[in-house]
Amino acid sequence: MKQLNSYRFYELGAKLHSLFGTENGARIADMFSPLSEAQTMLDGFVKGDVIALTTSKSDAAKLLNKIGSIFNRYFIDPATKQLKPQEGEDRIDTHELAMLRGLVEKFEHALAAELNRAPTYIADKCGIYSTYDLAENAQEIFAENLRPSIPAGAQSEFSSAGRALAFGLGTAAVVHTLRAIEMTLRGYYEVFVGSVPAKAERNYSIYIKKLAALADEEDRDVRPDRRVIQMLAQIKEHYRNPLVVSDAAATMDEAVQLFGMASALISMMAEVIVVGRRKAVESARPALDPSEGDPDDDYNFRMKEAG
Repeated sequence: MKQLNSYRFYELGAKLHSLFGTENGARIADMFSPLSEAQTMLDGFVKGDVIALTTSKSDAAKLLNKIGSIFNRYFIDPATKQLKPQEGEDRIDTHELAMLRGLVEKFEHALAAELNRAPTYIADKCGIYSTYDLAENAQEIFAENLRPSIPAGAQSEFSSAGRALAFGLGTAAVVHTLRAIEMTLRGYYEVFVGSVPAKAERNYSIYIKKLAALADEEDRDVRPDRRVIQMLAQIKEHYRNPLVVSDAAATMDEAVQLFGMASALISMMAEVIVVGRRKAVESARPALDPSEGDPDDDYNFRMKEAG
């Protein structure tokens, strides 16, 4: 999916009709810019840079070839293949201009027929979220310093949830959001368990039960946040479990509510993952044996002896 710049269609029409503007007539010296600009703009459409043309592509190619042939005839020296200067009142052949106008009109009719069936839609703003941000930048709802601790798969699922919201697909948005939560939950769970969970334990319900049990252990230095556990349980009860039913569907209101809740929940879990990884790195560093002394002191001593 890519964003369609609809203003390019206006630009194309303006460039093509500038070929017949009364302000420059058909004087060769005045036609350099209109011909070169129309050629460049139309070439982008033929190549599919703006939109992949189908039924109107052949007419666009014919028009492009005609513009190119006129430009080469009047502005390119056939011997040197270089631009040749144009001065005076010489004008472009009226027959060629008439053919060019006919090709422009034919292309316009073909393009109008194609765009009338093109799958282009306007997506309304979803809650407080803009359509563009949902479709293109949903993952940027997370703080930049937290994104490295959120699994890439979770960020991809969250982005897919944003696109689903932008197009009004409530159930799809909920499913993608739930997947993003569960992928992040696994990393959060590992911080407290200290190891990768066994395949049989990779279950949303098991994660919640074990995290709740760890939160009750008062002798632990760091315990899971009860707010996180409570939010996970609410999401399981109100969003995850209902989708197990085959004919279940989520409304857009429910999808937007979950999207907002998930952004806060994933951020809270990512903060803990950041701290957990930092502690893991610090604990992995070899401790200095006091009997060995400070290596910097030994280095300084040898330097003094050498001096």
